Amino acid sequence: MADRQATQLRIKMLGAVLRQVRLTAGRSLKETAAMIGVSSAVLSSYERGRRGISLPELELVGYQLGISLSQFLHPSRGEPKKKSDFNPAVMVSLRQHYIGALVRSHRGEAEMTVRDLAKRCGIPAGRLTLYEQGERPIPVAELEAIADALGHDLSDYQDTRGPIGEWEAAERGFEAFSRLPAELREFIRSPKSEPYLRMALKMSDIPVDKVRTMGEGFLEITL
Repeated sequence: MADRQATQLRIKMLGAVLRQVRLTAGRSLKETAAMIGVSSAVLSSYERGRRGISLPELELVGYQLGISLSQFLHPSRGEPKKKSDFNPAVMVSLRQHYIGALVRSHRGEAEMTVRDLAKRCGIPAGRLTLYEQGERPIPVAELEAIADALGHDLSDYQDTRGPIGEWEAAERGFEAFSRLPAELREFIRSPKSEPYLRMALKMSDIPVDKVRTMGEGFLEITL
């Protein structure tokens, strides 16, 4: 009896999560039902906990809405990290001042005057000074020209430490992971692979010539 009650509770919980995910995605009951080949009535019964949705159907909903299965099965564990709340005006101002200071620093390293850099980029010297002081936002196209003239890249001025930088890094990591061959992705996902991955991480710091010497040593032992 207790097991039956637990199962019914689980069905209702999954239904509630399913409904919340659908509403968050801005999808109608009819539209979502069509995604998995059921009627609106059936999907409604899933969401209300009157019927239990099957794993293939739940997987398909997740695929269609871009939600991982773990976010359905373990909502608290699978929730995406909430983006930090911050004042956008303050954030932009801080970033402008930081970028300006970085441009000034790079210009100093290149042993160029404001006029030198302004001439190379085709930007009035007065405006460039305001850029360096963070008093005026630098258009992306002009920042690209400035970076190129200083021997740098636009990426050198991108946010790497703040919340946006962390989000960008996570997105790049996911994209890189997605480009790996399927067998490598499966290997990385497996908990059993963690010792091998940690070993590879440590070996990545070892100079190539030492790795080669180690490999030759292993060959001598095994042959």
